[in-house]
Amino acid sequence: MKADCRSRTRETLAFPEGFWWGTSTSAHQVEGGNSKNDWSEWERQPGRIADRTVSGKCTDHYSRYGEDFDLAKSFHQNAHRLSVEWSRIEPNDGEWDWEEVAHYRRVMEALRSRGMRVMLTVWHFTLPKWFARQGGWEWSRATDRFVRLTRLLAEEYGDLVDAWITVNEPVVYLGQSYGIGVWPPGKRSAVSSLRVFFALVGAHRAAYRTIHRILDTPERKVSVGIAKNVITFETYRPHVLTDGIFVKIADSVFNRQFFFWSGSESHDFIGINYYFNNRVKYVPTGVRNLFHEVHNENREQSDLGWEINAEAIFRAIMGMWRYRKPIYVTEHGVANADDSKRPRLIVKALREVHRAIRAGVDVRGYFHWSLLDNYEWSDGFSGRFGLIAVDYATLERTPRGSARVYGEICRENGIPHCLLKLTGHGVG
Repeated sequence: MKADCRSRTRETLAFPEGFWWGTSTSAHQVEGGNSKNDWSEWERQPGRIADRTVSGKCTDHYSRYGEDFDLAKSFHQNAHRLSVEWSRIEPNDGEWDWEEVAHYRRVMEALRSRGMRVMLTVWHFTLPKWFARQGGWEWSRATDRFVRLTRLLAEEYGDLVDAWITVNEPVVYLGQSYGIGVWPPGKRSAVSSLRVFFALVGAHRAAYRTIHRILDTPERKVSVGIAKNVITFETYRPHVLTDGIFVKIADSVFNRQFFFWSGSESHDFIGINYYFNNRVKYVPTGVRNLFHEVHNENREQSDLGWEINAEAIFRAIMGMWRYRKPIYVTEHGVANADDSKRPRLIVKALREVHRAIRAGVDVRGYFHWSLLDNYEWSDGFSGRFGLIAVDYATLERTPRGSARVYGEICRENGIPHCLLKLTGHGVG
């Protein structure tokens, strides 16, 4: 897909100077060779993964990170969000693998040498086997162990990291692991959900204090937050009062609860991961099923059956602006193997991000999910999210047309007018 807009004659939708343009990855989903975490066992259990695959060598990003960062840089990205694999760094309780610690330093140095900012996620879903066998986040010493890891990362990588994320999508983890039980440890328990919820809140707050205590100086204060999966809700029947009440309750419970308990003083910024817009209607069929979620009726869908609604990212951003904290879009993307929908999604979404900025929101960056095709948890390899396509047999990388579209936006620090035609804007 041709995306060169150098000959444009109309104004670019410009973003603020210094805006972060990047992509996101997580260690287990791209590295390959992870055998010491709870997911490496979970994948091998019958019926756990939709396409019956295991992560295995995955994309081999562990060895090929330099090549992958070269691709990101070639498309004018100036930032990257990544995570460390806890089980590599601490394979046994209290035992550090210093070779792996040095490996992640080389990874981050590779980003910095390419002029790219580093946003580091401490925990992105996977747990070391030794930690999981003690009860995971239900273990009484879970927070202590997490803070110990955080302390090591701050001491080892503090000079390389520009922004820190302590935990990724805590409410998603609760729902998938302890609500419907499709992620490890595979529980369905309200009691465990509450216990883990408070553990994650405490872990975040303790890690926040730890990072600041170690790294803050009079000249520089570090920036620490979480990545929160935000879901937008709308009524299926706008004039039905019960539908509207449920939308308000759902928004409050799902999108605000982590901040309610942990306090906004523990967040220097808010990371928004945005994928889902849910339409709901009241269905009084019983106490356990009062409302029906209407996801994709007459709506465009991704390869995984998720509704595509790029415009709703504006509502996601405005909803979290209530806390008056700087905002980064830390994940946003679509599973679309043939790349027919991704270029349009990127331009539409970024047009809405630009609209939020014009409305006064302090949005400082956008990270597309993902740089590479990767292992999408319980969906296996069936969801192709990458700007860079990966042939899992040969590990060959092939940039998709959407990579060039996004690269043009990154290069211009804005949306050139010629790209708006991808949204049906009607320009030539």
